[in-house]
Order: sequence, then structure tokens, then C-alpha cells
Amino acid sequence: MIARTLFAGLFLSAVSIAPSAAGEPLRLSVTSGLPHDHVVPRIVRTHFQDEVTRRVADSGGGEIVWDELHAGTLARMGGALEAAEDNLALFAVVAVNHETRRLPLQNLSFQMPFTTENCAVVGAAYQALHTELPGMTDDIAAARQAFVSGIASDGYNFIAVRSVRNADELRGVRVGMVDRLESWVAGVQGVPRRLPDDTMGARMEAGELDAALLPTSEIARVGLRRFADHYTRTGFGAQVPFVLTVNSERLAALPEAVRAAIAEAGAAFTGAAAEAYCAAGAQAAAELKAQGVRAAKLLKTRRFQWADSLPPIARSWAEANDAADRPGTAAVDMYMNRLRAAGLNLLRNWSRVAPKSALDEALEAAQGSADNAARELSQVPAR
Repeated sequence: MIARTLFAGLFLSAVSIAPSAAGEPLRLSVTSGLPHDHVVPRIVRTHFQDEVTRRVADSGGGEIVWDELHAGTLARMGGALEAAEDNLALFAVVAVNHETRRLPLQNLSFQMPFTTENCAVVGAAYQALHTELPGMTDDIAAARQAFVSGIASDGYNFIAVRSVRNADELRGVRVGMVDRLESWVAGVQGVPRRLPDDTMGARMEAGELDAALLPTSEIARVGLRRFADHYTRTGFGAQVPFVLTVNSERLAALPEAVRAAIAEAGAAFTGAAAEAYCAAGAQAAAELKAQGVRAAKLLKTRRFQWADSLPPIARSWAEANDAADRPGTAAVDMYMNRLRAAGLNLLRNWSRVAPKSALDEALEAAQGSADNAARELSQVPAR
């Protein structure tokens, strides 16, 4: 448990989630290890906190005041889950790749790269798993919390000191990453380096790092354009790097009007957050181009080849969770089915160990075609 010797933290926690006296504002708190200028605290504030506040006011439930405890105020990256568990905050923005020991299912989306850059589709599929699949939120419940929503990010892309247009050009390249993306890079003989993103620029400047693999919104936020001028839109796609949780006992103790507002705001938050995150990524990409970055895309055949060259990431993840009596295979299958139901043509069937590539299937389907259109996939840029 997080040490409770920090009197200020304890005092703030007690004030933030204790029932308010008549006529006094009700204080609610949210924590994360993210810096204040990260896009996620802003999204949570605008599309969740403000919505809860508005709904409570509209119902006559009184005034809400929020305490935002980010940037290590209560917890560093990897500590938000425990902070909420220890009653130091009501809500937690949990970084799933920093909590894999306690939340082994929540980094599901990262086991299946090359799906879609559509944040809303990814967010909706992830949300469906957590609301419909038995066992998906058991580990969150064990931390005395309830799942509110996943937060789908904009696509993960490269910023590098040299061009990265295919998997071959990544061979031997030292790639900085915050999330657990090692298999995406090491699978094509790149050299992954997990480190805080605000240190990557200095590493590049010192010649210790060649590239970074981050959401485009983060590439822009930490100013990596100053150190690298090759930007590659990869097609790795949107992911779910964060989930929003709430302390279950404290939630149950809140007035009914507040609980109702939280439920309503939470239901609308998944889609709103995804849309806002993707918009931040699009704005960041436009800013990078305005700054003169050399932009490129992985061609479709390059994405097919990259996906096929990776190990069975999702299958291995699923089997490890199955062995621990968690719904690993069921989660992978349901997630892929949800993506297909949204109209996606997936580059690889991640539920299989060594699937036949979608490129080969497309080429075979084109046999005998007059224009042989599928053979021209390599000429079509990533969408």
C-alpha cells in the first residue's frame, strides 16, 4: 500500500471524497501520474468532470468542486490504481502498461497492432469487452474499484532521425517508447528502449536514441520535432493506454444524484474521449507538418509484411491469461469480432498463431481479375 505518512495527501483525500455538509460544495478528486499538459487530464476534465458537474447542478444536487491530483501529486505513473485503492482519490486515470502486474487484461489492445486509426471504433470495442465479458474487470474490482471507461488514443507513429518507411529500415534502430510496444519493434529487429517520453529528446540529441514510437499527440507535446525530422504514419493504430476507474466504496457513499450523474457521464465519456484524443492527434500531425517535418506513410504492403513478421503476440498473451483462469482467448476473439463488426478488414487474424496474411488472401482473390487491382496495394498509401 502507498505509505500513509503524507499528512497533506491524507487530509486532501478526506476532504475530497467526504460527504459535504448542507449547502457546501461536494469535493471530488481524480489522480494520475500524467503531467498537467498531457492531453488525457484535459480530456477527463472536459468530457467527464465537467459533465458530472453539469448534470449534478441540473438535477438540483448542488455544487461540485474537483481536486486534480496529477503529475506525481499523489502517484507517479503506475501508482494511480493504488492511490484510489488507498482512498487517496475517488477517480484514477490508470496507465494500463504500467499496471500489468495487477491489471493483466487491460493492455489488450496493444497485443493487436495494425487494426485501425479510428479511436471511436477502438474505444467502443474495448468498452464492450469490459461491460459484457465476464471476468474482464475482476482485477479492477480486486483493487476496490469499478471500471468507468477506457480512453482510446490517437495512432502510434514514429518520429526519427532518419527515414523509417518499412520494417527493414528499423533494423538496429534504437526506438524509445513509454508503453509496452517491445514486440512491435523487436519483432522486426529494432531495438526497443522503454523510458519517459520527456527524456527522449535529450537522448536523441546525445546520439543515444534514433527514434520514438508514441501517439502523435505526445510526439508534439514533448517537442521531439526539435531533435528528429522524419515522421512516419505507421498504421499501428489507435490503442487504449488508459482506463478511468472509481473507488467503489466511496462511490456508493455519494448522494444518489451524484452517482446518477457519474453513471450518465461515464456512459457518454468513451465516445467523447476517443473523438477528442483523435482530434488532438490530427492537430499534432498538422503542427508537425507546419514545422517542416518530413512526413511519410507505411504503404499497405509494408504494413501487411510488418504485421506478418511479428510473433503471435495476442495468442501468447491470451494463453498466459487463460492459464491464470482469466478470459484471455475470449477477450481477443471478442475484440476482433467487434472490430470486424464495425466494418474493419484486419491485416492479421491475431487470434491465430500463424495466420495466412490478408495480403496473400487479397492477391489470391484477384487471380484472373482483368485489372489485378489487389496487386497494386503497394501503391496505395496508408489510410
